[in-house]
Amino acid sequence: MATDRGPIIRLQGGPHDRWAYYEEDFLDCIRAAQRMGRSADHPAGWALTYERPMSGLTWVWRPGQNCHPNPLD
Repeated sequence: MATDRGPIIRLQGGPHDRWAYYEEDFLDCIRAAQRMGRSADHPAGWALTYERPMSGLTWVWRPGQNCHPNPLD
């Protein structure tokens, strides 16, 4: 689903299972965790543990894994 704010993504698994976000808002969560130096193990680093899909709108939880080690553009 897409709106004037961009696509809506869904999270699968983990602490935010079945939550929906505007994609750009979720990317902001990841950027914030990166800026604060959070790790995937830190509670404030939860967004880092969701893997961006190759296609589709469902991001999958990867426990304890930093799926975004490099800064997002």
